[in-house]
Amino acid sequence: MSKKLKNSVTVKEIKALLPFFIGGLVLMLLVCVPLMLGGVGDYTLITGAVAGTLVAFVNFVLLGVTAEKSLYMGEKKSRLYMNGSYAVRYIGMFLILAVLMYFKLINPVTALIPLFIPKIGYTVLALKEKSEF
Repeated sequence: MSKKLKNSVTVKEIKALLPFFIGGLVLMLLVCVPLMLGGVGDYTLITGAVAGTLVAFVNFVLLGVTAEKSLYMGEKKSRLYMNGSYAVRYIGMFLILAVLMYFKLINPVTALIPLFIPKIGYTVLALKEKSEF
């Protein structure tokens, strides 16, 4: 990994939220596996959790990369770039999850829950920082 990449804000944010992505996936699997074994659901509970977590993680990484790139653009160009990135990322997430749901490869509930992991992670980190004062 290059020195520039190691010092990147995006890499630091990924390192800060990676435990939340992993923890969220593990927690969902701990809930889904017994449900699946008990006959309440099928394999789509697990595939939904994994797919949702991967999609949320890739979305988070792309957000960081585009935000860093936009810092070196003018105000107008940066705003257009970020709005375009936002649209493309959310359309891409929707299409990926919609196709997987259409073919019944994932459970919609377990696929959508991981999309909230960054918000939960930042809230927990903010509360932790606040309590350190």
